Amino acid sequence: MKKIQLLILSLALAALSPLAHASFAKGAHGFKEDVKSAGRQTGHAARDAAHAIGQGAKTAGHAVADTSKRGYHATKKWLTGDSE
Repeated sequence: MKKIQLLILSLALAALSPLAHASFAKGAHGFKEDVKSAGRQTGHAARDAAHAIGQGAKTAGHAVADTSKRGYHATKKWLTGDSE
């Protein structure tokens, strides 16, 4: 009797094995796609942050250059006595 139960259990597990494998493969594929999507979003966020930092540095650099240029010309004008 135990041999028959063991045989039936073995056959049932063998029959369900492809279904379990398909379910596992589908879950693994879904996980892989989620990881790829998260990595892509992280990369895009890092790129956007780098661009924002670069744009801010560029704007600040231009402001410093403009202020320096105005200061230079004002000092030159004051030293030479030009009223231009």
